[in-house]
This record gives sequence, structure tokens and C-alpha cells, in this order.
Amino acid sequence: MRMFARQFVGTLALACVAVPMAVVADSESVTPAQLMRDMSNALKTLNYEGSFVHIQNDNVEAMSIAHSNDPGGELEYMLSLNGEAREVYRNHSLVTCIWPGTESVIVSDSKTRNMLPAIDAALVNTDSYALSMSKPDRVAGIEAHVVEVIPKDSHRYGYRFWIDKETKMLLRSMLLDDKDKAVEQFMFTNISYPESIPAERFDTPGERIQAYNKLTAPKPIIKEEKNRIDFEGLPVGYKEISETYQPMPINDGPVSHVMLSDGMASVSVYVEYMDKAMHDDMAMGVSSMGAMNAYMHSLDNALITVVGEVPAATVEVIAMSVRLVE
Repeated sequence: MRMFARQFVGTLALACVAVPMAVVADSESVTPAQLMRDMSNALKTLNYEGSFVHIQNDNVEAMSIAHSNDPGGELEYMLSLNGEAREVYRNHSLVTCIWPGTESVIVSDSKTRNMLPAIDAALVNTDSYALSMSKPDRVAGIEAHVVEVIPKDSHRYGYRFWIDKETKMLLRSMLLDDKDKAVEQFMFTNISYPESIPAERFDTPGERIQAYNKLTAPKPIIKEEKNRIDFEGLPVGYKEISETYQPMPINDGPVSHVMLSDGMASVSVYVEYMDKAMHDDMAMGVSSMGAMNAYMHSLDNALITVVGEVPAATVEVIAMSVRLVE
């Protein structure tokens, strides 16, 4: 807060008295549930561009981003501003990642992990979290509502979201552990909302991609009538969203992928069908990277790997709950 000259002390005192009243009025004018719905929509549909920082443990990555939307879906371009100049292009469901340092490219029709949280509007209907308003704040010079997403048990993280009061765009987020400590966060340092963004901003550099070593991820598009994976004893609130089965080339076993969600957190369950003799016993158990935890579990004829931005105990419980359908 700026220091004013002595003659304005009286005015400052009155302002300090008025601030709490303004905070209460602001909080009462909106509901956290409606803000979450609006934010989920804004992330997908708004035109925006700017720069943000992503913090995970001791790693800080600065990125620039441009985002738009057309009748086919979302368009996005991200560029890493520190370290290797990594580029990520999203054209609807197709994602292209370019590493110029190693001259490599990965193209995938499945979603990669996004540094901006993926907010499901259905979150407001789940019983796994409680929503509340916190004191308004400012991010990148913009007035913001603050919404607390508080887990009702230990099987999920908490969240804190800073939401642009005018556009309802997400400006900052924190992923919080059970001690209310941030395990991961992102924050815009500047952002604007242009009326339109030229389509060529999202065009992948075709000539450069052809010159690089192009690796195309396999396409898990097989959906069968019967489920191959079942669960016994999932943590409360987690439900299956999708299941796919991918036959692999010779010398590799097939893989099932099940996506679970509680309305906020997403967890991937991978089942690789292979004999136990082929498993790496040293890799079993929990591994962590920031907010991301993984758990590997060995069965006689399959290797189970569970990965997600959820507490370590949660991925372990989910892995142990996997049952193979005969």
C-alpha cells in the first residue's frame, strides 16, 4: 500500500474502514459455483495471449501463450521462454510438440498435460469438494475473485483460483496439499484479450517439422463393448470417464488406458499385458515429480501404472483396486 503524505492520513483511515465492507459486498455479489462454471467456459472459448510462469518444486518455467477458438474447437500456441525453446501447438485435438535443441517432434491426437488447469464445470456438482469465496486480490494488475476448492478427504489436493472479475478467465492457480502448502502453481504475468488472433499464429512450421526426427504417438482408438478393466475399492468420488485398448507392435504387449476423474482431478490407469518376468521390480511403488505422483504395481500377467496430480496414497489405492476382467 502506498504511503501518503501526512495531510491525507484522515482520508486513509476512512478508506481502511471502508475496505472490509467492499470485500464483503464483492464476495456476496457472485457465487463460487457460478464462477467455476464461467471460468471453465472462459479457458476454452476466449481469445487471450500473454505470458505466465509455472512453478513445480524448484523448477520455474516461463511460457508465452496465444489461445483462440473456431468452430472446430481450440487453437493454442505455447513457447517456453527459458531453457530450450520448446513449442507446443494445439489444433483442436491434435497436439504437436517441438524440441528444437534435439530437433525432435512428437505429434499426438491425445491430450498432453497442460500447464493451465483443465477445469470441468461438473466440479460444482461433486460431493468431494467444498467451494468458498476468499478475499479478492489482484493478478497481473487485474482485479480478481478468489475461489477456494477444499477437498473433503485426503484422496485429493485442494485448489485456489484467481479469476478475472470481468472476463472470468483464470489468472492464477495453486494446487494445495493437506497442510495448505502449494505443491504446484501457475500465474499470468501479463494477459490481454484481443478481439481476434490471426489464424497463422497457430500454423505448425511444416518445413521445420519435416527436417526434424518426427515421432508420431500411437492412436488408441479401439473401444470395445466389454470393459477389460474393473475396480474394487476406488476412493470415494472417482469414476471411470473412458477406457481404450491399444494393440501394440510385435515384441510389445497390448495396453489398456482408463481415465478416472472426481470432477476436478484426473488420473490415468495404464495396464500393460505382459508376463511378470518382464517387469522391472526396481520401478515398483511410488514415484513423484512435484504434484504428479505415480504408482507401479505388478500382477502375474500385467503391469499396472497409475499416474495423476493427486496425493501419493491415492495413486496407490487406485492401483491396488484394479481388477482384470476375464
